[in-house]
Amino acid sequence: MRLFETDENQVEQIEGMTVEYPYCLHERDLTDFVIPWHWHEELELGYIQEGVSKIVTVGAEYTVRQGDGFFINSNVMDMKRNGTPGARTLEVNHIFHPVFLSGHFKSLFEAKYLNPVIKNRRIEVHVIRRGHPSSNQILRNLYQLKELQSRPDTEFQTRSLLSETWLLLLEELRSHPGESPRTGAEQRDRLRSMIAHIHRHYGEKLSLPEIAKAAGVSEREASRCFKKSVGQSPVEYLTAFRLNESKKLLRESDLSITEIGLRCGFSGGAYFGKLFRAAFGVTPGAYRAGGRAGQPAP
Repeated sequence: MRLFETDENQVEQIEGMTVEYPYCLHERDLTDFVIPWHWHEELELGYIQEGVSKIVTVGAEYTVRQGDGFFINSNVMDMKRNGTPGARTLEVNHIFHPVFLSGHFKSLFEAKYLNPVIKNRRIEVHVIRRGHPSSNQILRNLYQLKELQSRPDTEFQTRSLLSETWLLLLEELRSHPGESPRTGAEQRDRLRSMIAHIHRHYGEKLSLPEIAKAAGVSEREASRCFKKSVGQSPVEYLTAFRLNESKKLLRESDLSITEIGLRCGFSGGAYFGKLFRAAFGVTPGAYRAGGRAGQPAP
C-alpha cells in the first residue's frame, strides 16, 4: 500500500477513496511499519484490533489499546506507530470525506453536525475508551461497519450506520472539548512543507539546505522546527523515512538489496545495510527472509 501520496497542494491522497463513494476501509498491520506524518481532508474513525498503537500529533501523543477506538479530525497532521515494539498491532480504520455524511457542501448537515467538529482546531485526536455506554456503542458500530464491507451492496447501510456513529461521537466530544494546539499555524505550515518535500524526494540526494528551502526558512529554523515538533532533526527524519520505505520494498518487491538502497536514497548497498541493521537489529537480507524487528519513528 502506498501510505503517502500527495496532490499539488501537499494533501494526502487516500488509497481506495473515490468521488462517487468517498469512504474506504483500511486494515493496517502496524507491527513492523510506521505510518509516516500525513494529513488529509478525510475524517478517521477506527479501532485497534490487536496490540497497542501510538498516534502522534504536533505536540501530543495518544495511546490506543486493543479494543479501544480513535477519531482523527480533518487535516490533522499525525503519524502512527506500534506502541509496543515487537508485538503484533493491527488497526481497522474507517476513512471518509465529510461530504459522505453531509450530502453536499453547505448543507444543513454540514453546518449543524460536521463543521462544529471539523472547524474546531482544539479537536485533533479523540481516544474512544471502552466502559462508557456511548463509547461502547460507537465501538460496536465500528465493528459492524467492518463486517458490512465484506458484503455486497451495503453503501446505504454504511452511510446510515456511520451517521449514527457520528451523532454518538458528537456527544462524546461535547464532554471532551480538547486543548488548544501547542504550536502555531505558521510553524505547522512550515513543517508540512518540509515533510511533503522529503516524502516526494526521499529517493534523491537531499540536504538540509534543500529541505529548509522547501519551507522558505533558514537551516537553523528548519532544525528548530523539526526538533520541537517531531523530536528529530530533518536529516534524522529523512533517514528514518527512507528506512521505513525500504522495508516495504524488501517485503513487496524482488529488487536486489543494493537497488532498494539506491531507490530509497542511500549512497550504496553497504551503507544502506549498515544503517538498516543499526535501526532494526537485522540485516536487510535477514529481514526479507522473515526477520522481525522494531521500527524507527519518522
